[in-house]
Amino acid sequence: MERTTVGTAGLALGVVATALGALMIAPATASAVSLSCVSPPGRGDTTIVDRTACGANADTSSNSAAFGTDGVGFADAAHAGAALGAGLGGGVGAAEARRGAVAAVAVGPESVAIGTVDSAGPALVLSGPGGQALVADPAKGVVCAAGPSLAINFLAGQACLSDGITVWRLP
Repeated sequence: MERTTVGTAGLALGVVATALGALMIAPATASAVSLSCVSPPGRGDTTIVDRTACGANADTSSNSAAFGTDGVGFADAAHAGAALGAGLGGGVGAAEARRGAVAAVAVGPESVAIGTVDSAGPALVLSGPGGQALVADPAKGVVCAAGPSLAINFLAGQACLSDGITVWRLP
């Protein structure tokens, strides 16, 4: 690898690690209900209990998993895709993969993380309390808004990071 490629990869991993750490220490409401929905190839699973829900769907060539703890997680995968969606502490995380891989995790009240890839994955979407993050069609770019959020579409070379006040973008 070239020196600039190694430096860029190190910087990207540092940003991801910092964002994950910030989201994990962010305040979230407690809940007695934790749900997991796992969909092996060709199956679906949906569970709803009180304010917690999860749903996972996959065609015969794909895998998906969703988790919810006082939140909503949803994952849908097809055409050799892999999807992970998690909503924790009042968040909504939704992931949809077609021929790619995506993870969407929302932690905290009013947080929303949505990731959709169609052969342009892998992608990572994270949001903290009040944050909104989106990865969709590469032509539309990525979105980070409101509270803490991170959105990365690795193959498209698109990323954004928000601390709730300022948003940084890669292109």
